[in-house]
Amino acid sequence: MTVTHDYVVIGAGHNGLVAATTLAQAGSDVLVVERLPHIGGLTTSLPRVPEAPGHLLHVGAMDDMFMAGTSLADDLGIAKHGYRSIALDRPYGWMADDGATLILHREIARTLEEIRYFSRRDARTYEEVSPVLDFLIGLQVELGSQRPSDLSKKQLLRIVGKLGLDKRARSFLVKMLTMSIFELVSETFDSDAMRGLCAYWCSMFGPASLDGSGVYLAGFAAVHRGRGVLRARGGMSAIAEALASSIRSAGGDIKTGSGVEQILVEGNRAVGVRLEDGTEVRARRGVLGACAPQHTLGTLLDDAVLDANTKIQVTMMPANSADVALFKIDVALGGRAGYPKAQALRDKRDGIDLRTTTWMTGTLEDHVNQFQQITHGHNVTADPPVYMAILSASDPTLAPDGQDVLYTLTNCAARPAAGWEAEKAGYSKVMTASLERFLSGFETEIGRVEHSPADLESVFNIPNACFFHVDMTATRLGSNRPAAGLGGYRTPVDGLFLAGSGVHPGGGVNGWPGRLAAQFALEDF
Repeated sequence: MTVTHDYVVIGAGHNGLVAATTLAQAGSDVLVVERLPHIGGLTTSLPRVPEAPGHLLHVGAMDDMFMAGTSLADDLGIAKHGYRSIALDRPYGWMADDGATLILHREIARTLEEIRYFSRRDARTYEEVSPVLDFLIGLQVELGSQRPSDLSKKQLLRIVGKLGLDKRARSFLVKMLTMSIFELVSETFDSDAMRGLCAYWCSMFGPASLDGSGVYLAGFAAVHRGRGVLRARGGMSAIAEALASSIRSAGGDIKTGSGVEQILVEGNRAVGVRLEDGTEVRARRGVLGACAPQHTLGTLLDDAVLDANTKIQVTMMPANSADVALFKIDVALGGRAGYPKAQALRDKRDGIDLRTTTWMTGTLEDHVNQFQQITHGHNVTADPPVYMAILSASDPTLAPDGQDVLYTLTNCAARPAAGWEAEKAGYSKVMTASLERFLSGFETEIGRVEHSPADLESVFNIPNACFFHVDMTATRLGSNRPAAGLGGYRTPVDGLFLAGSGVHPGGGVNGWPGRLAAQFALEDF
């Protein structure tokens, strides 16, 4: 059977849905095809525990840090399709083994008070470097909504000229661009609180050992800018559902449970896709791959389509290149979760409710030790640093009254020496034991879903379990993302476009890769 549309979008993650929305709103006939039985990809909130149908769990993204700082949601008009967001006043923090806590507030003045509790010098340092962090995240916002090819040297010089930093700030900027994050944090901060928080935060953005990974520290500024960090009311699937509604209202369609077997190419032009069930979907104008570029330009193309050099480029695209990935545990609870030891200490300070903050643990030394073990193919065997959130505390719609959902993860080896089939059960116990040092409520557990890196790669089709598809390194940004010569959304195959996290401006809940790719596709037609 053969059907025909103007455009076919591969993948119904948020970037694919943004691309399809852009195309449909421009009057094009667009079809989105998705391998999974649901839309959203890694931006979903679903009842994954059969015994807990009222508990919505997030395996992938839980927050909007990047789209929130741009006009994209307004540009697409998704509020008209039901999208609502929650602004988080205290989104992230660090928790010590003894229960001491440092909170990143949206208000920078309150954040400085938190840091000062642990170190006056660290508070002064954070205040001094904040303009650098704010400049970099502002640069990302400004450049992220533009095509790399549109950024002239004159424009870049104009943007940099706005910086107006003093000598010390300029020196710190150079360090961010040249040092590894672990080295930068060690040199910059004194307290375990700031050192541990920065180490965990930044290790989630990319390989922490690379020179230039210090730039990941800029993410802190997103907490303090504008509305700060947002969370979709009703869970992250609310973003996908609003986009899907927009697509359908403009005449587009989405087909789930429809994996793509191959992109069809005739005379070096993408003319459609063949689905795994044999159906051919023809595309009059173009095909947009919102999946990883390693798939769009690799596994989904006939081997004869690309030249040898391009195939090598695709093979060498770095994805969790330091072999550090995530182990995820999402839990449905029949009761309330909390942080009893930490809350007792906090009540003596100011009584802030710690349930609504996402917590990171571990000292800098803990993270360096864990990183060293992982890069040798081994997982930490006791008390790994953990990342934990009670998502239903800030959005009660995610669980029944009086009950909670937990979002937890820890760093681990993407490909441990013994393999995940052998290590998954044991590492789950290690991680759960580490969580229970801080977090109460597991005695009311209804059920859980666990994803090792091998599971994440298999279920979501992400190379080496890399959420960003391609590592967010200094050499893989802008026109070099995902590789030199492949960074303009167009590909060596006419009518085939890259529209996922592997292209500019990159990963996270973003949407601009899909938006910009769709604009290119429309212009080409």
